[in-house]
Amino acid sequence: MEKHKRALICGAALAILSFAACGKNETPTVTSEGITPAARPDDNIVTLTAKNLEHIALTIEPATLGSIEKTLKAAGAVSANLNKTAKIVSTLEGRLVQMNVDLNDQVKAGDVLGLVQTPELLGKPLALKGPIDGVIIERRATVGELVGKDTVIYTISDPTDLWVIAEVKERDIGAVKVGQEATFSVLAYPGETFRGKIVRIGDVVEPESRAVEARIEASNPAGRLKPGMFAEVSITTTVLENALVIPDKALETDGANQVVFVSLGQNRFEKRVVEPGLEAEGRVQILNGIKAGEKIVTEGGFILKSELLKGELGEE
Repeated sequence: MEKHKRALICGAALAILSFAACGKNETPTVTSEGITPAARPDDNIVTLTAKNLEHIALTIEPATLGSIEKTLKAAGAVSANLNKTAKIVSTLEGRLVQMNVDLNDQVKAGDVLGLVQTPELLGKPLALKGPIDGVIIERRATVGELVGKDTVIYTISDPTDLWVIAEVKERDIGAVKVGQEATFSVLAYPGETFRGKIVRIGDVVEPESRAVEARIEASNPAGRLKPGMFAEVSITTTVLENALVIPDKALETDGANQVVFVSLGQNRFEKRVVEPGLEAEGRVQILNGIKAGEKIVTEGGFILKSELLKGELGEE
């Protein structure tokens, strides 16, 4: 009887040891770095099948290094360059007896533009001479008219150098500085862009518009731009060189994160969380998450996100 009892106890002990040994094979390995998790497929990778590809159009482009610019918009108007503009007035009172030039005529410094008959010169007419080279942009008198010392007869300006006066909103003043590049367009030449540079910023905020005037100097060698034209102005406030940039349409929202899909080849794509930086004109700087040269999906990423979501729902 005693022998039978010992045999039962030994059998039970062997069974327990055997069960413990089996359980040990399924327990995660404990290492110096912690518990090694059980292997499972990467839930950030989606693989497209041939059937998927029949109905999906993807555009894949490499992430590249380049420059990216941030700009702000402002309304403006083309103006004569007042530093290269002069008004012709008579220094004596008298009668305007001769006008030698008219609107749009080219004149040189020293040219006689008109004559004023005045008694103070004892019958000798006063010659009105142009002080600068330029074009007659304004005529405000006629022959036979009595003119005084404050009567403007002509206005001359150099049309090859103009100003564009941009109205910078109060909230944007801090971003605008002298020396910044600016581009502008006018209604007369749709689709065409002109360039200039900020040379002066006003000191007063206009009470009605809540804006400050920024003066932009622009070259106008062909004379196509005319004072008085309205302009849509873009001022470049920030320029980043050698930045990692991608099309902004490559970004997908995933909860609180911005993600892109990186092509791994063989129709496999990895979802990567990225940190966007400066955005401008359809491109975005990427601070972290991808490297230059990696191929990313720039069109069709939402389809990959949907396929990945299907897989996650299927596992649940």
